[in-house]
Order: sequence, then structure tokens, then C-alpha cells
Amino acid sequence: MSNQHFLFTAGQRLRGLRELMGLKRPAFSQLTGIDRKRLENIECGQQRMHDIDFEKVCGLYPEFARWITYGGPVDGDLLDLRVADSAQMSAVYLVQCNPVLLDSIGLSLEEWTQRHQTQLQLISESEALYERQLALETDDDVIEGQVVSEDDEDLV
Repeated sequence: MSNQHFLFTAGQRLRGLRELMGLKRPAFSQLTGIDRKRLENIECGQQRMHDIDFEKVCGLYPEFARWITYGGPVDGDLLDLRVADSAQMSAVYLVQCNPVLLDSIGLSLEEWTQRHQTQLQLISESEALYERQLALETDDDVIEGQVVSEDDEDLV
């Protein structure tokens, strides 16, 4: 019989959330503000989550707040809203990449851009965040492993 009273510990749920979001520890650490080593220790069960850790994670992912804190249900209403927002954002992104789609509805690019200014700004911010995340992951790969630069390839 196990001493574990919950199906998953808070650290296991935290790791599950991070992996669900498709993030590596360094990127998740940067987003949440939790120290990288502390995050690793929490996920591995070597440290407990403190109130401030819960606040940081739940502030970033409010729909998972009850699940992260005590294994409660995920807030479906917030997820439904996010799915609807995601569908709208996908449509805006599709038109942004293919403005010729506007021809069929008789809307000029300027009118469309003005109408969807908020979504276009969010897409721009999301792309910038993604680029920063890639840069962080690349930096970590350089630190963790040995990367051969282009200049060094000639020597190999």
C-alpha cells in the first residue's frame, strides 16, 4: 500500500501541465518565474510546491487552477472560451497569411486589418513569444550539449 493519498502529486500534475503545453523546463520556468532547479525538484518530488508557486502557475493557467492545486476538475467553461478564441485566431491567422481569401467576401485588406486589430496584435505577440521560447531552448541545448559551430565543422 502506498502512502500517496492523491492520484498524482502536485509536482506530477505540474509536470503534466508543462508537457501538455509542449514546453521544456527552461521555457516553462521563464514563463512562470519559478527557478529552473526548483521546478525540476518539484516535478521530481524532491521539493513541495509553495503558495507562491501555485500563484505563479495558476495565474498563467487559470483554467487548470483547481486541478494543479488539489487534483480537482479542469474548468471546462474557460476551456470552451479558449477553444472559441482559438478558432477565431486561427481564422484571422489564415486570412493574414492568405489575403486573397478576402476577395470572396468583398472586404479590403485595410478594412479587415482594422476590424481584427486586436487579434492581429495577439498573433504578433504570440509569434514573438514563440521566437523567444525557441531561442531559450536553443541556448539550453548549447549549455547542456556540445554544439559544433559552423567554423568548427571545417575542422571535423
